[in-house]
Amino acid sequence: MGVPLTWLVRRKELRLKVLAGQAGLDREVSWAHSIELADPTPWLSGGELVLTTGLRLPRSADARRDYISRLAAAGVAAVGFGVGLTHEQVPDPLVEAAQDVGLPLLEVPLPTPFVAVTKAVMERLAEQQYEGVAQASRIQPRMTRAALRGGAQAVVRALAVSTGTAVLFLDHEGKARAVHPPGARMPGPQVLADLRPADQVAATVSSGPEGVVVAQQVRVGPRVHGRLVLVTERPLAAVDHLLLGHAASLIALEAEKPLRLRDEQNRVNSMFLRMLLNGTVAAPAAADHLAEAGFPVRDGVRVLALRGVSPRRVSESAGEELAERGLPLFGGVHADCAVLLLPGAQAETAQALADGVLVRLPGRTWAGLSSVHAVADGPAAVSEALNASAVAQARECSVVVPFESLAGQVLVARPETRTVLESLAQARLGPLAVYDAAHGTELLVSLRAFLEHNGQWESASAALGVHRHTLRSRLDRVQQLLDLDLGSAHVRAEILLALSAWQAPDSRE
Repeated sequence: MGVPLTWLVRRKELRLKVLAGQAGLDREVSWAHSIELADPTPWLSGGELVLTTGLRLPRSADARRDYISRLAAAGVAAVGFGVGLTHEQVPDPLVEAAQDVGLPLLEVPLPTPFVAVTKAVMERLAEQQYEGVAQASRIQPRMTRAALRGGAQAVVRALAVSTGTAVLFLDHEGKARAVHPPGARMPGPQVLADLRPADQVAATVSSGPEGVVVAQQVRVGPRVHGRLVLVTERPLAAVDHLLLGHAASLIALEAEKPLRLRDEQNRVNSMFLRMLLNGTVAAPAAADHLAEAGFPVRDGVRVLALRGVSPRRVSESAGEELAERGLPLFGGVHADCAVLLLPGAQAETAQALADGVLVRLPGRTWAGLSSVHAVADGPAAVSEALNASAVAQARECSVVVPFESLAGQVLVARPETRTVLESLAQARLGPLAVYDAAHGTELLVSLRAFLEHNGQWESASAALGVHRHTLRSRLDRVQQLLDLDLGSAHVRAEILLALSAWQAPDSRE
């Protein structure tokens, strides 16, 4: 934080005149210091505006040039030379030397006391400090709300956006738990190791080829939860340090939060997701809630549905994968499947994220990924994901099946045909779902496998892991219950369309 020389020169009441070093007027003054020593450099730290009347100025031209050179080497921001007392005008050797080394040289007229210049600098520094505190006071409540909605991931995102920097949260084991912006280039392992704060040190700073890197401890008392690392190409301002400390405190509180409160936060997110997927929350409110939690909504959303695994296991494993990508967890249960809300990124990015979640889960887990939808179109997104996951189960796919890869997705995606197909699905497939629930059978899954395998008994029964006679017995029961003939191509086409839009009644967690 400093006072730009341009701001100081424009103060008309000071009547300062630039004699040399005009190209350096973008420098910032950290302090204004009146000093009359022949060699003031031992008492300077850099960034000062040195004010002098030349009382101890050497007599020879070479010595006067050397005086300016020493000040420039000491890193002063500028020199202010008062005229009308010891010297009627600024000596030419000073002007020439200042111009040669690019050091701004200002003429301070006799009516302008040095104290007026010093006062102007001090008042402007005080204003900047107040502006920084005011800015932090506006940002901190937003950061706190983000913590309440999305935990550490949302705090990291809020800090990065507010400071225009890259932010990384490392847990106590040094594992990345959140980063923003996603894919940002972060410091290497050696830099992070060198920046590990000691037990009694809250933060450490490094400046090098990788930019300015600050590591702030996230701790409560003796218990250390990790480090919050901030990376930027510019010098850090006081407001940056203030916001970094606030973010570290919020993440520490999140880490200390009792398990029951953390479960409550997950429950709230799960309830919100259920409302979103059921279409019972207004689109603007939904978008605001997701954005404050650190969930990107600009490109829409996708839904990932997973079969064959417990929702709690999905929550734990998916939470880790999403945290490493700087995303909050919005998960729940829908139609007996675990469902997750994912950003509507490009297909390759979304597929990679979904695959990352699936890899963390145990075997015999089938996953389907919806296409991109607006936030308000949650019901259509979950329907697509459920259909894709059902196909994955029927085909015994070990990878995520995108809905976009399935034939017939256009009909289900269009509102004018989706309503008709959903009505057909409930009328045709509802009785099978009721029968399966009452008798513990798998008629609906068996029917889907038979149709997905083009009526091929051997391949369909192999996908289900049953004997073909067992599959024949099941489909005989399906024909009796639905009073239809699967030998008819028209009937099979109708049932396959119904399956593409089938969505079982929502189940409770």
